[in-house]
Amino acid sequence: MDLGSKIKNIRYNNNVSQDEMAKILKINRNYLSRIETNKSLPTAEVLARLAETFNISIDSLLGVNIDGKDGAEAKLNKIKKISQYCSYLSNSELDFVINMLCVMTSNTRVKL
Repeated sequence: MDLGSKIKNIRYNNNVSQDEMAKILKINRNYLSRIETNKSLPTAEVLARLAETFNISIDSLLGVNIDGKDGAEAKLNKIKKISQYCSYLSNSELDFVINMLCVMTSNTRVKL
């Protein structure tokens, strides 16, 4: 679900009108409408007010998963495992894997 829809759902679930929500967030109602329809992005300040007022985490609003130390260790172990598997690949196969990772993370290809 996109950010605007999440914010709109929070407002609906708390039975708050756009006018009331705009006052809570200290923004213009038209700006809130544009946020809810994904025509504008909220500022960090607006997100902070929203999260604090409705007791939600900003990372959940943004769809970010903050793994913490345990998650970081698990990620490192996965990277090590990938490295082990890649040691069996040819150079052209490695190039392919690298390009796939680049596409998955940034939608750009690298020239090797």
